[in-house]
Amino acid sequence: MIRRRHRLGAAAVALLSLLAAQLTRGTAASRDVTGDDTSLLYLSPADWEQQPPPRKVALAADFMRIFCTDQTMSPATLADCLDKDKANGALFERAIACASGR
Repeated sequence: MIRRRHRLGAAAVALLSLLAAQLTRGTAASRDVTGDDTSLLYLSPADWEQQPPPRKVALAADFMRIFCTDQTMSPATLADCLDKDKANGALFERAIACASGR
């Protein structure tokens, strides 16, 4: 029984270490909005405009994979919608509006 608790404790420590590393990496990504780990969630409209078209589609695909359960819109169409939609507000909110068909 003691060995089992020891293994569970070791697994918990390993998982907490991984979680801490992910949180640290996420904080760094929020500061560096041009890195590969960047999410649409952390981009400002100005940051979006600076992204090359293939990166915009990749960001849109990542957003849809995480936040859209019904993916009737292609990532390229979402990226195009975000390019055309110049409304005020956070890019994330604009993406939700585009993906939901307004």
